[in-house]
Amino acid sequence: MVRLLVALCLFPLVSMAAPSIQSLVSQEGLLTPISVMEQWEQQEQGTLCGFGLDVDNEQLVYLLSAINTDSKRLYQFEYSALDGALLDETSQPYEGNNIEQLHAVSLMREKNISFSSLVSLAIQNQNGFLLQADLDHDLSISYLELQMLSNEAKKVIAFDIENLRPLPLLKWD
Repeated sequence: MVRLLVALCLFPLVSMAAPSIQSLVSQEGLLTPISVMEQWEQQEQGTLCGFGLDVDNEQLVYLLSAINTDSKRLYQFEYSALDGALLDETSQPYEGNNIEQLHAVSLMREKNISFSSLVSLAIQNQNGFLLQADLDHDLSISYLELQMLSNEAKKVIAFDIENLRPLPLLKWD
């Protein structure tokens, strides 16, 4: 019983010790997600199709996903948000579940637009920090779905790749 009471008393302290995403993304000196994307795109190893955030040892990590249609592989990269250093890289053959992303990647190539440029267009009039960005294709529309974090809330944005404009979001139950 005493252990339970001690554990209950310490639990709030443990949860307070871990930094929040909000505090991590507002740190001074971080590289922007766009700059890390552009750095990767200069290597021409495929096409970026996703971005996300992670926290590793209380440090912000940028996660990039890329498809290489020549090698038919899906790559995952982890970069330090502080200095852009590559922390980890994995790859696997892409499968049928990536077919939606392939539609969107093909349209991006047709329009001669990079993932970083597409993300920049989508967030140019948005306040907050980019949490996630993923290419998708649904209902015959290829789009970029983004999650942004501001002081007020987290919001989801959809951006049409073909017409280069925001899309209204549909609500699913």
